Amino acid sequence: MSGLIESTLLPMRSIASVDFHEFHISNRGLWDNLPEDIVKDVLQKADSGDVISGAYLPLSLFRLFRKTGDRVSFEKVYFDKRRILGDLVIAECIGNDGRFIEKIEEAVWALLSEPAWVIHAHNSYIRDTEQLDAPLLERPVLDLFACETGEILALTRCVLSGRLSPVIEKDIEHALYTRIVLPYINDSFWWMGGCGPLNNWSPWCTQNVLIAALSLDRLDERERFKVIRQATTTLDSFMASYGDDGGCDEGASYYHAAALALFGALVVLEKACGVPFDGLWNDRKLKAMAYFVEAVHVDDDIYLNYADCSPKAGRLKAREYLFAKMTGLEDMMHHAALDYMATGWREEDNDYNLFYKLLGLACHDGIEREAARDVSFHKPAFMYFGKTQMGIWRHEGITFSIKGGCNGESHNHNDVGSLILYDGVKPLLIDIGVETYTKTTFSPMRYTLKPMQSGYHNLVNFPPIEQKDGEDFKAGDVHMDEGGAHLNLTGAYPCDDRLKRYERSVSFDWPQRTISITEDFECGVPAVLTLVSQEKPSPQCGRIVYDSFTIELEGPSEATVEPFPVTDERLRKAWPDMLYRTLVVLEGSTTWKIHVK
Repeated sequence: MSGLIESTLLPMRSIASVDFHEFHISNRGLWDNLPEDIVKDVLQKADSGDVISGAYLPLSLFRLFRKTGDRVSFEKVYFDKRRILGDLVIAECIGNDGRFIEKIEEAVWALLSEPAWVIHAHNSYIRDTEQLDAPLLERPVLDLFACETGEILALTRCVLSGRLSPVIEKDIEHALYTRIVLPYINDSFWWMGGCGPLNNWSPWCTQNVLIAALSLDRLDERERFKVIRQATTTLDSFMASYGDDGGCDEGASYYHAAALALFGALVVLEKACGVPFDGLWNDRKLKAMAYFVEAVHVDDDIYLNYADCSPKAGRLKAREYLFAKMTGLEDMMHHAALDYMATGWREEDNDYNLFYKLLGLACHDGIEREAARDVSFHKPAFMYFGKTQMGIWRHEGITFSIKGGCNGESHNHNDVGSLILYDGVKPLLIDIGVETYTKTTFSPMRYTLKPMQSGYHNLVNFPPIEQKDGEDFKAGDVHMDEGGAHLNLTGAYPCDDRLKRYERSVSFDWPQRTISITEDFECGVPAVLTLVSQEKPSPQCGRIVYDSFTIELEGPSEATVEPFPVTDERLRKAWPDMLYRTLVVLEGSTTWKIHVK
């Protein structure tokens, strides 16, 4: 049976190459009418960008990841080169006078001169295996950023077609064909599907492969068919991995590379087909996948974050606006327009992707008009995502969430049953998130990192018994509705004769701004409730007092507070320099209440 995307393409008689003419430098209706602040920003970046400095990526820098686990040193040079090229291309389109052509060709040459485009942390052929110490040039690895390099070069050639040296254009074509197209149609990579669960890699890589491959006229009918067939198979498999509610187990941070990259791939396919995908854009599941980032939005730039997601998951930008517009999600479209106008046109994370920059510039006028509309929207009081077993409750500024699921999800933390609480933008009970990626992050040593452990989530543990990683460790008997939640969490912990049962229940007294959590367990070792907060707690007799809320404990308990210094650069983007982990020893099954002030 064909998937949704394959079914959409089946009636098409042919799939053409895509020249992205709407972005071409000759489209002066676009380039001559950009706002002055964007023009100034682009030209300043282009004038200051040094395409020679740091252009060489030595093998020693590539190997640093295997030696020390350091990803940042190599990646900074790698991504700066791509970011500079994109800025130069847009600057030349704005100026239209040849001023940046020489720099652009130098930047293109710098990318073509790299022996391989794969980054060190992804340099393997089998998922989750040890990386090779150098790229194997006879068999290119198509990882996230090799594919993205292909996208940047393809659009550079398309946007400046006729302005670059014909030889440079031919060199780009050759590199795209040999480094992207041939590996894609002749090799097999895990993210294509068929060998385990898929994640954001699948649409992210596919989107960029489609841009690179479909920009080439040299593909014959057989090659183009193989590209399209593989792309639709991968994208349909990715969609099938989601529940009908559109819940993303990777969280809002990865939505921008997951469902949103799926949107980008569909845009490219629609251009190649030359007919609107109206039926696809109106599909209920695709709408739900689009809406997920809006559903987990708390307030301002804060998002509910489980797994490797950060609470600062990134402002919505042009792509979210376009996805919402295409799928008819007016509240998300308006939110994205407001974020875009407040923070600027550049993507906050993936700001080197040229496709994203071009999409944003092309729809700027529409975003500006949408942001000017005087409208307001309200999120549902309760939402439940069945496949990931995440519930969200909202009442007069309070946002509460709890998740079930399993400990084998993509970017997993051992957090089955954990909860998060905000009052407006104030974080009350939090999920720390993930530190800067190193070799340890995606290795068998992953769960030696504290933020990955259940003891650093808002859960009860039974030292030395803590939750275990793997899809077999999961919640059971999960029920969530408007009135509360119940989860049997016993199965999230390894089998141990001492732990007979652990169930968690939640109920709400909204008029009193009170949330009650019952911890019902039978265990032969002491139970310890972990509470992670940004505000400093003050344990008192039967209570823990914070500036913005109070926790009232039923029955005897003993609480100690451990400071959690935030020294990691990635965590510092979301949190102040100190967080707090409160450990409460429970003598037996207990109900504790959160009173939000």
